[in-house]
Amino acid sequence: MKRMILSLVALCTMLGTASAQRLVSVKNYGANWPKTMITMKNKPNGTIYRLREEKQNEYLPRGEEAKDLQQFISERIDIGWLALYRRSAGDQNYKFIVKIYDKDEKPLYTIDLGQVSGNDYCEVQDVRWDADTHNLLFNMACPSYASGVNGKGSKLHCYNPERRQMVWSTDWLTSNDIFILDSQYVFCSYGFTSEKKFLFMLDKLTGKVLSKLPFTYKIEYLELQTEQNGREYLYVIDYNDHLYKYQVQGAKTVADNGKVFTVCYAVSDDGFLNVRSQPSMNGEIIGKLWMEDHGLGRGILLEKGKTWSKVRVGNVVGWVYTKYLGQTCWMAGSGPKIVAAKAVTPIYCENNATGELDVFTNVDKGTIIADTFFEHDFGNGDKYYELRTGHDYLFIKKSDVIVKY
Repeated sequence: MKRMILSLVALCTMLGTASAQRLVSVKNYGANWPKTMITMKNKPNGTIYRLREEKQNEYLPRGEEAKDLQQFISERIDIGWLALYRRSAGDQNYKFIVKIYDKDEKPLYTIDLGQVSGNDYCEVQDVRWDADTHNLLFNMACPSYASGVNGKGSKLHCYNPERRQMVWSTDWLTSNDIFILDSQYVFCSYGFTSEKKFLFMLDKLTGKVLSKLPFTYKIEYLELQTEQNGREYLYVIDYNDHLYKYQVQGAKTVADNGKVFTVCYAVSDDGFLNVRSQPSMNGEIIGKLWMEDHGLGRGILLEKGKTWSKVRVGNVVGWVYTKYLGQTCWMAGSGPKIVAAKAVTPIYCENNATGELDVFTNVDKGTIIADTFFEHDFGNGDKYYELRTGHDYLFIKKSDVIVKY
């Protein structure tokens, strides 16, 4: 009887774990799969080996912090440029510096990754900028066996450079080599030779593990693809060049529920996006969404989709092509939230000509405005919360909102 009970408990645990998984296996292609199935866009130098390399701009100003370091990554991001500098790959005396630049290549932030993570004995093997939250994600990974650092390595970290604050960090042995992210999730893995190997899916706002799947061989490449059926799939390549396909499932996080205040802007080469009456190229053009201006977007994101997104630009509500959409959100999932308390809650910006506050936009009651905010007092009797971005700030009257913990 006791053995039967234990077996039932084990079965229930296994079924509970399986039902909680957000990555659902679709197919194991083995080693014989058409190489055209994968673009290798997440390792642009074409090699499946630890730290990716992509040097789009080798002439960014380094400053004293990175003067004697090698540049491994320089890539365009929504606000300008990201660059990763490190000592030579063969040097065991680690040093990793990330610099964030604006679109004029002027340095905005310099982050010593070893310092902010409290880890100077592991190496960075991947780093990504999240355009949705303006957070920097990076891993501090074991250079070899985890036993060499007593298991204290291969964490994935999410850091906000503007606030100089770590948003979240995973447990040990969660991320080495490549990781990637989309609008809601982070996909990463851990594994080394004879150690246990796992594929992880994390909530991007909190770092919470949503899926943890065992693997036989070390994972060396990850790629997301959205197929014609509108579903998102994760493709995984292991050490033996076996290809696996998973469907990404799960409830949307708060950042995509349509009730989070998010400004948006065009990032297309044209400098604008056509706003259409319907989510289709056949939709009538009813307006334009222009590029970012002084750190602030030109529109408000109402609903983000994989192909088309719903936006409000002035008094016009319509649809734009998601691929060329940039956005800034002050909801990072890291603290108490300020929520609009009035039916029409104004958000203000400062008029540089008059020094007065103008209404930037209005949001509906119940909208989560931010969990990244600062108290501000103009000295006129009204108290405000301040949202910082780029060169300009936004302000909300404290009397117009409530704070939820």
